[in-house]
Amino acid sequence: MNKIDRLIQKKNELELTRKKLERLADEIDLKHESNMRDIAKAYKDFYDEKINKEFILYDRYPSVEALEIYLQKNSRRFPLYDYGVLNVKELAEVIKHIYQFKTGQEFEILTIGATEKYGTPVYGGQIFSLRPHVYFMVGNNESLSSFKNYNGMYVNSDKFYTDIYLDARGKNMVNIELDRDYRSSLGIECLTGSLLDEKGNINYSDGQRTFYDTFDGSINKQIFSKNILSNLNSSHFKGIKDVLDFEVHPDDSFIANILISIIIYKRNNQIQQLTEADYSHIFDVLFHEKVDIVGDALKDIPRKLTYVPKFNGKG
Repeated sequence: MNKIDRLIQKKNELELTRKKLERLADEIDLKHESNMRDIAKAYKDFYDEKINKEFILYDRYPSVEALEIYLQKNSRRFPLYDYGVLNVKELAEVIKHIYQFKTGQEFEILTIGATEKYGTPVYGGQIFSLRPHVYFMVGNNESLSSFKNYNGMYVNSDKFYTDIYLDARGKNMVNIELDRDYRSSLGIECLTGSLLDEKGNINYSDGQRTFYDTFDGSINKQIFSKNILSNLNSSHFKGIKDVLDFEVHPDDSFIANILISIIIYKRNNQIQQLTEADYSHIFDVLFHEKVDIVGDALKDIPRKLTYVPKFNGKG
């Protein structure tokens, strides 16, 4: 066999090897895809199989990698999303009590509003729109120190909104932003003094007081994020805390563990709205302590906010 024939034979052998490897790669891809679907199903099954009607604290969850696969292959939403709505005032109170029992420190809830101004340059000028934000800030004396002077206020300032966005996070603090929904009243009023004010709602205006609108705060809060993958991508310490719709410090992940356990209890007992008896049972199991979540929420969260048209800086 001459040199050319040997090279042609080698070429043909390599071509056969390439085709075998391509078939093998296709088989591996199919097995990989099947394995990914199995992981996604197993992730959902983890929650579906928790059927005990007693309250149980679950503090171990599947890996973040499994969560990411579930979100990519099965659903963008957390498996318990459909059951994740809680009364937002009671949610803040629950988190406050969890912190207190866990740390032995005093915690409180601040109720604060702010106006976000956003827009883009248009033909050399600016067109801005306004977005109202209302928060329940749960924290201790140290974590809330920058915001304590503004408890019970709606501060009509984009600068103040930015301060909240950047600073209201960290250990021993959870900042819950209220959802907007005109169908379920929050029961908090803020009046600007304008004839355009709507009583019973949170009113706000722009800096020139030429534009007025209302914030229809919802009494309900979906605790699970609609953008979990985005949360995970931006998180330095990924974990089950990132499924929540508000930021939780990695050291405070026990907050996420307890809230998810509460939602499992709520689902398993087909509870639409947790009662004081439910909260008392949950905290008795967790801490062997008595609580009055509903009553404390009424005391800790104001029914009226003071409107602050200008912002001169925190302090």
